[in-house]
Amino acid sequence: MYQHIHRERVGDTIVVRIDNPPVNALHPDVSDEIHAVAREIEDDYSVRSMVLTGTGSCFVAGGDIKFFTTLNRHTAAKMALQVQAMQEALYRLRVPVIVALNGHALGGGLELMMACDIVIAEEQARIGLTEVRLGLIPGAGGTRMLGRLVAPGTAKRLLFTGEKITASHAAEIGLVSQVVAEGKSFDEAMALAETINSMGPLAVAAAKSSMIFGDDHSLDEGHRREVQLFAALFDSEDHREGVHAFLEKRPAKFAGK
Repeated sequence: MYQHIHRERVGDTIVVRIDNPPVNALHPDVSDEIHAVAREIEDDYSVRSMVLTGTGSCFVAGGDIKFFTTLNRHTAAKMALQVQAMQEALYRLRVPVIVALNGHALGGGLELMMACDIVIAEEQARIGLTEVRLGLIPGAGGTRMLGRLVAPGTAKRLLFTGEKITASHAAEIGLVSQVVAEGKSFDEAMALAETINSMGPLAVAAAKSSMIFGDDHSLDEGHRREVQLFAALFDSEDHREGVHAFLEKRPAKFAGK
């Protein structure tokens, strides 16, 4: 079904591996296939998490530079909006999206990474928005997302210099959540996904939704939205199951209802 990615289901997790040799460049065809999986997950309430990773030595080493040579200002805008739509789908996806950063995340690869929820990076990975080296700027949200995740001065330095930083440095500034040894990111991501999958799926979705709403609204509006989501969960079977399991000192069996 897919030519540039591999999709498989492992328990309640959908795993997507980007496979666009040699460096998993983010061609629009790759973006469209990731977007298709995101739409599928959104409609399948039996899925509780997504893990996104790459094949080979790179996660995504940037946009498809050879494809760039075919673009003009109009087709470039179309491409950027196409990639932005995919990343927006991941950002707002009902379930958490965990990146197993198996290698470099440069240019569009970092933009894709920043659209996801949690990043577990391997120590050899290099990370950066390198577009200025091509006489460009990020076109899929990089200038906005980076400034939300790290200090403004740090974001500007990375944007203005095209610097590639280590995974450890990325963790220090808050771009990645965890750094692991080479070859270990996928196992760590799946272990985290399994933990998330065991939690109340309605609650996890509500927590993600509340955080996203808070990013786009005032503190007061965010607080009110949080109360709405919090209160609505009291009508759920999952909440009742969670309380009973706690009082009975047993693991909860959440059904997503």
